[in-house]
Amino acid sequence: MTTSHMTVRELQERLEADLIRLGPAVDVPGASVALMLGSHVVEAAFGVVNTRTRIPVTFDSLFQIQSITKIFTATLVMQLVDVELVHLDRPVQEYLPEFRTADASASEQITVRHLLTHTGGFEGDLWQPTTSGPDALDRFVRDLVARAPQHSRPGQRFSYCNAGFGTLGRLVEVLRDSTYEQALRHHLAEPLGITELAFSADQALAFRTAIGHVRATPSAPLLPTREWALLPPSNPAAGNQLALSARGLLELGRLFVSGGLAADGTRLLSTASAALMLRPWLRHRGVADSHQGLGWRLPRPGVAEHGGGAPGVATMLRIVPEQGLAAVVLTNADAGGQLTRQLLEPLFADLAGTTPAPVVVAPTATARVGDPEPFLGGYSTRQFRFEVTSDDEGRLWLTRESRNETVTMDRLAGVATVVDRREIRPLEHNTFVSMGEDGVAVGTYTFLEPGDNGRFRFLANDRVAARDA
Repeated sequence: MTTSHMTVRELQERLEADLIRLGPAVDVPGASVALMLGSHVVEAAFGVVNTRTRIPVTFDSLFQIQSITKIFTATLVMQLVDVELVHLDRPVQEYLPEFRTADASASEQITVRHLLTHTGGFEGDLWQPTTSGPDALDRFVRDLVARAPQHSRPGQRFSYCNAGFGTLGRLVEVLRDSTYEQALRHHLAEPLGITELAFSADQALAFRTAIGHVRATPSAPLLPTREWALLPPSNPAAGNQLALSARGLLELGRLFVSGGLAADGTRLLSTASAALMLRPWLRHRGVADSHQGLGWRLPRPGVAEHGGGAPGVATMLRIVPEQGLAAVVLTNADAGGQLTRQLLEPLFADLAGTTPAPVVVAPTATARVGDPEPFLGGYSTRQFRFEVTSDDEGRLWLTRESRNETVTMDRLAGVATVVDRREIRPLEHNTFVSMGEDGVAVGTYTFLEPGDNGRFRFLANDRVAARDA
């Protein structure tokens, strides 16, 4: 079953040693890790939940999981598919007549599958507050999604869409005749045996709960965020405030490793639906072998995962179903993403023979485009504005500036909002590599759809930004 001959005790010792070594090295105050291999589960904890209180992280500590919540939401939808209350390729309006974006015609064509695969084609980061009550998602769909700009045809392209999952959460509420929280607790958390979870700061007070840590400026000390929850409770289905323990979240991973079965053998999802969620439906731009499933990201063959992040929070759920392997890493600092990579990459290679994560190779410093004009100009989403410029040497530069609720989130976290400027170098087919200050590639951007004037209409990484009017 594995490519390693480690005993469970040796695995436990390695996990603990790696976490204790890596945590301080990348400057993460606290982390909780749970790993399942076949029928065995091992756990490790490191550091403190809060550098002010100095309370240690324990196996039952709660961390916000942010966007990993989308796997819960997708699973709740697929449970409705199993009982034939939902069909993936039917329009969302058949189940939510009030659903629409700013484009009425496109809204009629958006299906449940489009939302599950982030291909609905509308602005996804709608982080304005609605209410904190049971009507939060109803108001989210009626008041915010209804005004969301439609940048692409439904099904045309991937653009990560929190608002789409908020809509799916409302669909679950309507068809289950309950709130999203009640549906998740009754149909997933309780059958999976998850008791360590909280949907709000009030509920989190009942547990040993971690808070995020940030630096006000790059050279400032690492401090707890000013507030525990930086996003409003308007969209619980996309991951605004849900918190779990690592061992609790691991049970969600187990559900997919086992093909839809809880630890006690209860079937919560059909084998067909569990497999369907892990099937690649479309390829992600600019990343070799990376695809989108139903909710799940499939970064390379045999691996499924979903991360979560906000200022001061970095989390990961990763599974290799064919090898019976699942892991959860929860941290309370931005550097938790680096810890996760350094911890899980060698571990998964040894335990399941997974190949290394694909690395974007930086083009040479002399790489240029023949004509920079089609790329130049401003592009915007609700949360960011991008400006593409060129210098006297023909190099292209991308400046990113935060807008709207992202600025508010930074303020609540205690972070100074900064303007980020990076060189972008041409890679292939209008895809560019974003360069870090150290000359290492840090991501890709793709320009899409040249207009009648020859200028590209969109700039895309994991979201699509439209050219400014």
